[in-house]
Amino acid sequence: MNVLYRRIFKTKTTGVTTIQELLQSMFVAEVLQPGDEIWIVSPWISNVVLIDNRSGSFDAINPEWGRREIRLADVLVTLMNHGTKVRIVTRNDDSNDTFLSRISDAAREHGLEDQVAIHIHDQLHTKGILLTRCLLMGSMNLTYNGMVINDEWVEFSLDSHDLGRTRIEFARYRETA
Repeated sequence: MNVLYRRIFKTKTTGVTTIQELLQSMFVAEVLQPGDEIWIVSPWISNVVLIDNRSGSFDAINPEWGRREIRLADVLVTLMNHGTKVRIVTRNDDSNDTFLSRISDAAREHGLEDQVAIHIHDQLHTKGILLTRCLLMGSMNLTYNGMVINDEWVEFSLDSHDLGRTRIEFARYRETA
């Protein structure tokens, strides 16, 4: 049986670890085989922890990370260094400014300004993470509250048709920015 979808219902007391492990697996897989372009669409976004490398389990992926919790900006810079174009779609909201400044500064520090594009949409409510070979969509913003505190549901997809349709839809954010 080939399973292409998984739906996860998360509350403050159930599913938190499942979401954290899924995001970790998604982004580790992307760093191991980076694609040309990824999309992170979240009305509210922060520099959340994506990979737990405190034990050194992921040292071989990027020795520069060190033994610590690896955050979204760290992973995105690693992907940009591998040639991946990172597209972030979010709202114009003060709560997003810290992350957006962090990723812009990190890209500039590494000479990767052309590898990141930030699209601002004030009416954005869509949430999704579209990587090369997988998609996570649902109600969850890419914030601590979204990942840990709030009741959320997400659907994980490996279906190539689903990924292709989402890629087309997300590409519209380039046109309306």
